Amino acid sequence: MAQAKSADTSPQDEMDHLSQQISTLREDISAISKTLAGLGGTTRDAAVDGARRKVSQLRDASSEQLHAAQHRAEDMGQQAADAVRNQPAAAVGLAVGVGFLLGFLTGRK
Repeated sequence: MAQAKSADTSPQDEMDHLSQQISTLREDISAISKTLAGLGGTTRDAAVDGARRKVSQLRDASSEQLHAAQHRAEDMGQQAADAVRNQPAAAVGLAVGVGFLLGFLTGRK
């Protein structure tokens, strides 16, 4: 803080006092810089850890979804095979109909 000049202080005393204040200010700025650097590093580390956790969660969720989709596809394939075994004439008729429809759609120009 600024102090009022007194009549009994010499210019050299004022310069010494000013040098001391500048030195204290430099130390304070250095401490603030170190604190901010530490805070930045901590924040960066927390962000990286959070991103890694999220990636792990997404990987686990996608793996579960993949397994569920594979299981569902296997079930649907088994149901289709059972339907063909139980009603072969209907399956052949359906295949002919779908083939005709696809041929009609792809053959048009």
